[in-house]
Amino acid sequence: MKIKKIKLSSPATGTSSCDTEPDTSDGNTSVSETRKTKRRGFKFSTYAKEDHRKSLFGVAFNPYGNPALPPVFATVGSNRVTLYQCVEGGTLSVLQSYCDPCKDENFYTLCWLYTVTDKDQVEVKLAVAGKRGLIRILSPERLTDLFTLLGSGDSINELKVHPKDKFILLSASKDNSLRLWNLKTRQLIAILGGLQGHRDEVLSCDFDLMGKHVISCGMDHSIKMWSLEGISETVELSYTYQSEKPFPVQSVHFPVFSTRSVHRNYVDCVRWFGKLILSKSCENKIVCWKPELETGQSSTIPEQAEVLHSFEYGNCHIWYMRFALSFNYDTMAAGNQSGKVFVWDLLNEDEPSKQSTLTHQKCSSPVRQVCFSPDGTTLVAVADDATVWRWDKN
Repeated sequence: MKIKKIKLSSPATGTSSCDTEPDTSDGNTSVSETRKTKRRGFKFSTYAKEDHRKSLFGVAFNPYGNPALPPVFATVGSNRVTLYQCVEGGTLSVLQSYCDPCKDENFYTLCWLYTVTDKDQVEVKLAVAGKRGLIRILSPERLTDLFTLLGSGDSINELKVHPKDKFILLSASKDNSLRLWNLKTRQLIAILGGLQGHRDEVLSCDFDLMGKHVISCGMDHSIKMWSLEGISETVELSYTYQSEKPFPVQSVHFPVFSTRSVHRNYVDCVRWFGKLILSKSCENKIVCWKPELETGQSSTIPEQAEVLHSFEYGNCHIWYMRFALSFNYDTMAAGNQSGKVFVWDLLNEDEPSKQSTLTHQKCSSPVRQVCFSPDGTTLVAVADDATVWRWDKN
């Protein structure tokens, strides 16, 4: 993996990785709000364009950084991983750029990780994956890639880290399954899929807040819930296993819940919202719903879902478009295929469908993913034309 460390003297200076352009405040931007509030009003700050000029599929802020310093986020697209810092004054600074040695690689997803060293220091890392099905573990601090996880059957569409055990990583794959990995021992722990698993690509996944359940969705129009309680012993064994025999990877064939009633098309993004679920398809809406789990013993997998609310927005008919929740779960945002970004105030119980629409005349390509900074004051979006957009609260 080739690594470059890049410094920008000013936000308007062109570099080999990106060119940034400041806000001109000449009518190029607009924010239309159906309910104006200080808490969720965002204003355009700046944008950058990466020189590979290919789709950017993923963006994520570092949640483990020093809160006293400007937040850092990373983007993935083509065979490139780029780290940015949100500089005070509304600009972007490129910190580092990682280039995979394989030109055919196309990264789709990324996930921030951390480990505590022997000296009680926190080392932040990045996990990235995509078309080739390899999970690269990168160290921005050491300016190198640490190791690669092999064993996925096809392309990887999403990565998630366990909320309680930061060594446990979850991947969603084109091979119709999910995989659980131990980053400390570099061991594949379990495969979720098979008899009652997904019948097509798994596009998205998420852990619940306690890390006891996984939710997944995919091209088969289904959303499935998996319990991790039955593999707890295998997870523990993955830390201590030293036999010359292959590790006994556990297969989980049966989810504890499965439904196809919420959406009628590819389901490309799913997130836990407390005990509720937020999911979206190519249907111009994000749906909030509740799985109806059976408390008694039953031979069938529960499949009934109660739809509670739909957050509707326009012009989002293509798949692989990810919405995002703020770190404290009070705000949600999503982009559409014409370059608009929609923001919802989830604390507005009276009018939950009210939204802010963030637009810029130069932002006209599909917005693949959005992400909030840890403090919720900055919103970043990435698009198909290799652009990165920054919005800040007023």
